[in-house]
Amino acid sequence: MLLTVVALNLGMAQGQVRMKAHRIALIANTDFGLYNFRLGIIRALVASSCQVSIICPDGQYAEELRKEGVEHHSLYIDRKGTNPINEMRTLWQLYWVLKKGKFDLVHTFTIKPNIYGSLAARAAGAPIVINHVTGLGYVFIEAGGINRGLLRKLVTNLYRFAFSFSTRVLFQNKDDLELFQKYRIVDGHKGIFMGGGSGVDTVKFSGVGINENIVQALYQELGIAGSQSGIIVTLIARLLWDKGIAEFVEAARVLKPKYPSALFLLIGPIDTGNPAAVPGQYVERVEREGLIMYLGDRTDIVEILYISDIITLPSYREGVPRILLEAMSMGKPIISTDAVGCREVVEEGKNGLLAPVKDHIALASAIEKLINDEELRIRMGQYGREKALREFDEKIVVVQTLKLYEELLGGM
Repeated sequence: MLLTVVALNLGMAQGQVRMKAHRIALIANTDFGLYNFRLGIIRALVASSCQVSIICPDGQYAEELRKEGVEHHSLYIDRKGTNPINEMRTLWQLYWVLKKGKFDLVHTFTIKPNIYGSLAARAAGAPIVINHVTGLGYVFIEAGGINRGLLRKLVTNLYRFAFSFSTRVLFQNKDDLELFQKYRIVDGHKGIFMGGGSGVDTVKFSGVGINENIVQALYQELGIAGSQSGIIVTLIARLLWDKGIAEFVEAARVLKPKYPSALFLLIGPIDTGNPAAVPGQYVERVEREGLIMYLGDRTDIVEILYISDIITLPSYREGVPRILLEAMSMGKPIISTDAVGCREVVEEGKNGLLAPVKDHIALASAIEKLINDEELRIRMGQYGREKALREFDEKIVVVQTLKLYEELLGGM
């Protein structure tokens, strides 16, 4: 089928991409990631008559993915653990699913699916294996003590071995690609920088057609009188120390006495499956202190971004942070750190500001600058919207991915 037609129907025109009805498997460590970050490519593949299977743990988004016309294979992954028995269970399960499925192409995302997916796919005879390094996360963040250093060494060796069986390895930022090439984790011809991160739905995240009932319910939940309230500064992320949660809280501690009407919103799940998880007791304590409001894990992200004045993500390291793309697409100024992945998104002084990693004083200073300059917030938001459309629209990422599939599948 001519995927240009599919692309046009999905609003994804650019280039001609032809694909037959291939069998394609996507492997991830959560159904959340596939639904929120890969839905565009899933829909394009289904529309082109490819037989698409997703292999991931069964969660709240699995049924929504099945409604898209894909087959779901539930996968056991112990995201936090390193128990050899559990790891072999995951590897063995992947092998049998891939062996039975006889897939033409296997595309994996995140650490364990990248490593185990590569090994299982090759053992099962899959001719094409694409790994997607969406970020290096907890393991590759500098410091962290002896245990993290040993884990980093182990993961590096596992990556090197697994990627020796891969066809291509995709990276969302050039820093990660260069790091993997420097340490010979991935061969030069296999590693590809694919710009745009996971992309963003610039129609959904535009502020057009916003649900006013949800917006008003949000204002009531926050106990404020709509847009006439104080500045709203928002951090949306999994609650991990590596996302800069402590720096956000301490920046609020600095600014709250000067700007008592400002609200500092913290939103996201407490990720107990991650070694860097922020304890719930910490969140409860700083909320009792009046420093932040914690709204938990939410589905009304569009509306939350809509009511927010400033979006911040003081992360230590990212692939390309999706929440910053969504904020830009909504026309919001962003504040992040001069860290891998984050600086891929922020143009200093144009769509946002950068602060040094782990520096809550500099973070507070950047937030204060935007609190006191409404015109700058508006100007940054407008530039960010244009940048999102130009560089990070998910249609661009989908077309790039389809072209790579076609190139590798060739005459199959």
